[in-house]
Amino acid sequence: MTEPIKIDNTGEMIAAIPAMLSFVPSQSVVLVFLAGNRLSHIVRTDFGEMDHPLVTAAINRSDDTDGVYVIVVADNRTFHEVLDESERVIAMLLGAGADVWGSFYTPSIRGGETWTDLRGLFETGTVPDPATTEVGAATVLNGRTIARDRSELTARYRRKDSVTVTDRRARAAKETMGDQFASSIIRELAELVSTRTAPDAALAARVGLLLTTDIHARDAILGLAVIDPNVASETMEAIASTLRTRERVAALTVAGFFAYVNFQGPSAGIAFTAAREEATQDPRCDTRMLGLLEEALTAGLHPTMIRELADTGVRIAREKFRVELPAPRGDWS
Repeated sequence: MTEPIKIDNTGEMIAAIPAMLSFVPSQSVVLVFLAGNRLSHIVRTDFGEMDHPLVTAAINRSDDTDGVYVIVVADNRTFHEVLDESERVIAMLLGAGADVWGSFYTPSIRGGETWTDLRGLFETGTVPDPATTEVGAATVLNGRTIARDRSELTARYRRKDSVTVTDRRARAAKETMGDQFASSIIRELAELVSTRTAPDAALAARVGLLLTTDIHARDAILGLAVIDPNVASETMEAIASTLRTRERVAALTVAGFFAYVNFQGPSAGIAFTAAREEATQDPRCDTRMLGLLEEALTAGLHPTMIRELADTGVRIAREKFRVELPAPRGDWS
């Protein structure tokens, strides 16, 4: 099992936020929920946008939280504005039954920046460089990248190019290969994830076709998470960027699943939002799995619970498609 990372002070907690969100927040209010000395979950909204429904949903995301810290990240705001926003959010949290353990303000999350305690005697401290913290080092070691801001994270899920001639080739390959079409693609995807190799447009077209025509193959592909959920997510992001309508919705849903099981809730949410927006372009889009994952994320279902789908995918890949994916790692569940 991976040893837990200890965060010893306020500066380290603030510096860990980009790793927890997968991007560096600005003009934001961040709620860090804890269960004892363990992180339960984290929620971010734009400065001034926190409201009662959001607070209630944030509190209800987990039934094991004991307390919450409020972190205001906002430059170009007066201290009076920051203090008012902090008190407004705290009042909503207290009104909803949460135990607020502290509230802190920093203009930005970068090394050397000052944080201020908003609930005490305005004690101050220094935010360490997020890249040099234990959390930051673990993020890099795990192959995850932190976006400079939320817009950069969102851009990862935008459509870049549309598949044209290769989709016809994909259908021709499916007709030619018959029953071997699905197993061939699952093996090829497993190899890409294992070697961190980027997919090409031709494979993307075949994957899109498979995801929308074979629900068992789609479920087997979820098993790629046991190899490396971060790389699996990036691979499916790249595939989704070259697809459109039904194929793109399916690929974004799977990419979001991989992000979800990798404890990257914000990335999963952005992927699901992009899939939902794409689904409006074609009423034939199958959004059943998307809806289930959206509900799970909104309800705060723990990623380890969702990982059961990946374990099932490994079994389906082996039994139905004769593809042996790696056994789940020791720290998988």
